[in-house]
Amino acid sequence: MDASDIRADVRMDGVYFFRSFASYPVNKRLDPGDFSYCFMVRRGNLRLTTDFPEPKSIDLAPGAIVGISGLAPHRIHSIQDPAEVAAPDGFPHVPISEQIDAGSDVELLLGVVPSENMALGNLIIGPIYLSEESSPECARRIWKAAEMLDEEFVGASHEYGQAIIIRRIAEIIVINMTRSILENRGNGDGPEIGMMKSRGIIKAIRAFLDAPLDDWSIDRLARMAGMSRTKFAEDFRRIVGRTPMQTLARMRLTLVTRKMLTEDLSVEEAADMAGYSSSAAFIRAFSREFGVTPLRWRKLQSADDGIEKDRKPPL
Repeated sequence: MDASDIRADVRMDGVYFFRSFASYPVNKRLDPGDFSYCFMVRRGNLRLTTDFPEPKSIDLAPGAIVGISGLAPHRIHSIQDPAEVAAPDGFPHVPISEQIDAGSDVELLLGVVPSENMALGNLIIGPIYLSEESSPECARRIWKAAEMLDEEFVGASHEYGQAIIIRRIAEIIVINMTRSILENRGNGDGPEIGMMKSRGIIKAIRAFLDAPLDDWSIDRLARMAGMSRTKFAEDFRRIVGRTPMQTLARMRLTLVTRKMLTEDLSVEEAADMAGYSSSAAFIRAFSREFGVTPLRWRKLQSADDGIEKDRKPPL
């Protein structure tokens, strides 16, 4: 796969960028929804903690670049900030053209792509991280694209062609993030690339997310994907790294537990909704997947951090 193949497979319509500033202690999250995010750390030290597709923490220093799905439970916080101090809130959206807030501890540049396919792909594969140490050339190109973005907005007196330029800058960023994956893995068969090309599997995952509590089977998912049962199961495991049912069980656990936040469900009600015979079975399954009990997980989340509500971040 070359850069032209990647570029042809990415739809960047509607992409936009903004700045954000914060002072320590930080405990925030990106607005939930069908969005793929790229955030770049210009100043400050942070930690990204996410639950999906597996519990993971990434320490972020200036120069760090991360791609993540707005569908994935996560928070971005001070490295030494205890998780239970306060529920995470959203990042303030500051236009790029505004003056830099030099008094803040943290400065970020964020890009938002309203794309179901990209959001679903990032949900399954987890956050994509690169830095000047892990991918020096790709990181350098992405930061040069960020400089171009600054030049386009700061002091610009014309708007002709600005939307096109923003899309092209976003494409440069996405292509170089993909290049970093290829460089680090040494081939084009990694899950990130496979998910970009497997629209049938994305369609099946989308159908599951539309009705996660239905009685799903591999046969039904394969029909949704327009594939044979064997082909679907093989491609899904090759791309995602888990079987379809293992992945969907994890997604269902995550979605049902998030309903405990938004709908004030008890553990017993959540267990019944998720199809478990008892709350004890539900707790065991959840703890096995996420390493904490549902009640402990609930303490780490915001009461309004559900994908069912706002589908568009505030501008």
